[in-house]
Amino acid sequence: MKIILGQYIPRVSFVHQLDPRVKLCLMGLGIGFVFQVRSWAGLCLFILSCCLITIGSSIAIKRLGQGIRPFLWLFVFTAILHLFMTPGDPLPYVPYATQQGMQHGLIVGLQLTCAIWLSTLMTLTTSPLDMVWALEWFLRPLKYLKVPVEEIALLVMLAIRFIPLLFEETDRIVKAQKARGIDIESGGLMRRVKALLPVLIPLLQGMLRRSDDLAVALTLRGYTPGMPRTISKNISIRPRDMITLVACAAIWLAFLWM
Repeated sequence: MKIILGQYIPRVSFVHQLDPRVKLCLMGLGIGFVFQVRSWAGLCLFILSCCLITIGSSIAIKRLGQGIRPFLWLFVFTAILHLFMTPGDPLPYVPYATQQGMQHGLIVGLQLTCAIWLSTLMTLTTSPLDMVWALEWFLRPLKYLKVPVEEIALLVMLAIRFIPLLFEETDRIVKAQKARGIDIESGGLMRRVKALLPVLIPLLQGMLRRSDDLAVALTLRGYTPGMPRTISKNISIRPRDMITLVACAAIWLAFLWM
């Protein structure tokens, strides 16, 4: 299983050159707006806007789909829950299912898809250092409350970066254990749980080893918690950044009234 969320793909595109603070703000606004859209017209237009943003990022939609595909089970599970738990008119030939539940489930599934879509685009078009700097900038007012803003931003970035590593490590260990003849897919529930031990123990060991290597790398680069750090490039909001932010917010706000 290949996870795209958390990876950065360098490109020369309009979205890549946007200010990281603007991209982070657009991601938050987009996720907030999409969960407020209730009509099919507004949702379809929102998906169209996501496609246009993807084209502006020079990221292939097929590659972006690889990042959304692992979350399909979440979309399907959410849609099924709404199908059987939303009151309304009964659906023919499907016990306990309702027409309103089917419609609501499809809408929520597409809303979750758009949320993952925007989050994946954010990580694909923003370098880890720029993402940490943008998070620190937004959390800067919390410094007056003695909140360790720099450490929080660094932890969030590292957590995002470890997502694809975790899945790749799990996939590698599962394939290695299957090659050794360990069956982890057949049998009852307790048998499957016990069969997962040969996967979980090496996975935990590998993650601890990677964490130790990361700690050594940060130490060698002179990282000291609580000490102010500088950035290698000057990042400033340009007129096109503000125009993009205002235009996207206005367009998404219009979708709510459809």
